[in-house]
Amino acid sequence: MAHFSGRRRQTQFTHELNAPPEVVFPLLCPVREYEWLEGWTCEMIYSDSGVAEKDCVFRTNRQPGGLCTWCTTIYQPPERIEYVTVGEDSLTRLHVELARTAAGTRLRWTRLFTGLTELGNQNIGWWTTERDEWLAHQLEQFLARA
Repeated sequence: MAHFSGRRRQTQFTHELNAPPEVVFPLLCPVREYEWLEGWTCEMIYSDSGVAEKDCVFRTNRQPGGLCTWCTTIYQPPERIEYVTVGEDSLTRLHVELARTAAGTRLRWTRLFTGLTELGNQNIGWWTTERDEWLAHQLEQFLARA
């Protein structure tokens, strides 16, 4: 087997929402994202409750590289949730923290991308701040209507 060295990149995005963590946290779920995230699709593989929980597993086909399998590795409502997603070419850890503020919730998304192949190394920069801003805007609009 030839030697391979994966590249790594981390992004972080913080956004203030006008809703308490108890309202925001349940929406950070592969099933509940259908309610607020335009174009979202997933296939639930395993969940005792039918929604996000510790060790929940689901698949998406939206990122570069195609099919990705996600697992919920941390589930601490309403403060923290973490997903690890593995595709053919990359692994991503998405860590989400929610902190109560006077106006509602400070939401912080931290993503750690690791290339598993040369193609994965080339694609670790595909996630941008503009994508985080779009996600936050989608969530904000849903909360305003709710």
